[in-house]
Amino acid sequence: MPTPSGPAWCAQFPTSASLDDLTPAFRDSVTAFIAALRAAGAKVAISATYRPPERAYLMHWCSMIAGYTKNGQQVIVPATAATPMPSVDIDWTHGGDANAAKAAAAAMVKAYNIAFPAVLVSRHTQRRAIDMTITGSGTINAKDVSGAVHAIALTADNSKNAGLIALGKSYKVIKLLSDAPHWSDDGH
Repeated sequence: MPTPSGPAWCAQFPTSASLDDLTPAFRDSVTAFIAALRAAGAKVAISATYRPPERAYLMHWCSMIAGYTKNGQQVIVPATAATPMPSVDIDWTHGGDANAAKAAAAAMVKAYNIAFPAVLVSRHTQRRAIDMTITGSGTINAKDVSGAVHAIALTADNSKNAGLIALGKSYKVIKLLSDAPHWSDDGH
């Protein structure tokens, strides 16, 4: 019997924060980029790498049912919103109670801390993305992939730091500007 949706599902199918779960080429690029940052005195906190498809499914459909849009249309009918995923035995409908279903989906969105409508397939599910926060103070002198040293002034929020973005690009670790912690092999 399917288990009703709700925040308890958020602990299922956890996202990895291990570099070992990335594709080999991207893992090597990220490892070198992080090593350069740390050698220069920056701190790097990794929050996500690989996201299992089941977790992406849960995040996607809870955001749709909670009121984000699908193809420009607001999804408000839980019974028709989610396509089944055999490995996730979830009841998105709460036995036909649309209000309970929407409330449970909204609670999941909050528990997942979803900032943007979640997609089913992403660079995270493809093992080609990392969410990381880079912190530190003052100016660091970091080496790019060719060994050239760059002075980069760190700030309270480095999510759009042009110096860090350029440094990452030299390692083929590309920043997605619209998502503060997100870097990938192609900027998506």
